[in-house]
Amino acid sequence: MRRSGWTKWLIVIPAMLGIVLVTYVRYTTDIWGFGAFICQLIAILELAYGLRIAMLAQNRKKSYRLTPEERHEYARYLYEKQYHRYPAVANQMLLVMARMSVLLNNYERAAQELADIRIDKFNPAQLKLYYYLKVVTAMAAGDATGIQESQMCYAGIPDTKCTYPSKAELAMWIEQRAAAQMAEALKKAVPDKKEHPIRISIITLVLAYSTFFYGLWYGIKRDMGYEVRYRFAEISITVITISLAVLLIWGIVSLYRHNCQALSIQFGKNKVALIIVYGAAAIFALLIIGMSGLSVVFGMDGTETVTGCDSKYTYITVQEDYGGERRYRTNNPFVMQSMDGLWWSSDTIDEEDNQEEDTTELPDLDTENSTDSEDIQSGNTIEDYETEGQHDGLTIQNAMLAVYNYLQEQNTLQNMAFSYTANAKGEVYAVVSETQETKNGNTVNVRYCLYDNGSKTDADGNSCEELVLEKVYPDGNYETELVDFYLVNADTMQVTDEQKNTW
Repeated sequence: MRRSGWTKWLIVIPAMLGIVLVTYVRYTTDIWGFGAFICQLIAILELAYGLRIAMLAQNRKKSYRLTPEERHEYARYLYEKQYHRYPAVANQMLLVMARMSVLLNNYERAAQELADIRIDKFNPAQLKLYYYLKVVTAMAAGDATGIQESQMCYAGIPDTKCTYPSKAELAMWIEQRAAAQMAEALKKAVPDKKEHPIRISIITLVLAYSTFFYGLWYGIKRDMGYEVRYRFAEISITVITISLAVLLIWGIVSLYRHNCQALSIQFGKNKVALIIVYGAAAIFALLIIGMSGLSVVFGMDGTETVTGCDSKYTYITVQEDYGGERRYRTNNPFVMQSMDGLWWSSDTIDEEDNQEEDTTELPDLDTENSTDSEDIQSGNTIEDYETEGQHDGLTIQNAMLAVYNYLQEQNTLQNMAFSYTANAKGEVYAVVSETQETKNGNTVNVRYCLYDNGSKTDADGNSCEELVLEKVYPDGNYETELVDFYLVNADTMQVTDEQKNTW
């Protein structure tokens, strides 16, 4: 039983790590907003607090099966090692210790333990037991004044659910100094509380998971292209809706029965009115649970299908109910990032972009070489496009992002940062790195860009997009240089380095 002193850290330490983790993700990514962050913290605290209560309930349940001596020692250990700083809990431990001491006929020790109790922290049920024990210890010590005072206080406290001896019985036992009868009555007067650690754990898990999921679903930043995984959402909302409905019905029924017993309501108009009130409350709460579940279901407007994967991401296609299609990537089973929503804009077009438009063509050392290279590029473009004329812009953007991730994994470039932009003609390209380098003894600005070079077929016959990595000098003081070519599988977004730097 003494293991509870350190087993609590099995709950506290993971909870602390969870708080650190969600805080780190909140401030290092743009996946969820402040509301989702708060909900996740609340879910962690709910889980830790609920499991702690369940653990204490389990310990108390085990303690009820101990002998009086063992239970006294266990309560004393908890009091001295953990709870002596907390008056309300310390009083409970002292009350248990005094009760066990009386059952062990150690009245002097019981009197000392009762003297350490602060009765201002007690509720009526605890006060009833306290003064009963005071009567017993005063009788054992022969303290007539103490017996009289404690007996008066005992009689002035109304009976609780426990079966306490009447004033006449207590007076008779005092007169007869019948300690054995008083101890036997003590067992009946304070029945052990029923503990349900498994039920507490289940309720804790349901509430914590519901808080976590609803916070994630409503707090995720959809405007940044993030969505909750559909399969995860489908399973979660089914489990949460059923669990919350069952807990709600059980809670309403339990509360109704408790009130009927507490108010001693018999069948009649009052009971019918109570049934109507609790029934209406249950229906209203069930409607709220159902509407929240439907809002999640309606938010999943499509079917999620895994279309490919690589060493870093799993690629997902969502076939929308109305016929559209969206593409996502993910590296976890909970959240996915839209690849269609990765934005690009042409509002940054200026004179610098006009210069880049000129330099994105083939490097022309002289007019003759420029003419030849333009003919080659034109020929390749006609061959690659065949009868299509143009490519799917969305596929090209996704392919550019896949190459950027590949370059990051290979640690190819410095100061990498990804963004879409366009030249004056509206042609999309991606900037993957902006840095400074030394060239001919001068420090120059350098920009690495990815450009589309049309459709290709790889060695296995798969349709791919070919992208060109070019080294651009935005100041216009040097010619653009070819760096490398990459093939990107249009279905799986798998990147292949062609390892060439010429047309």
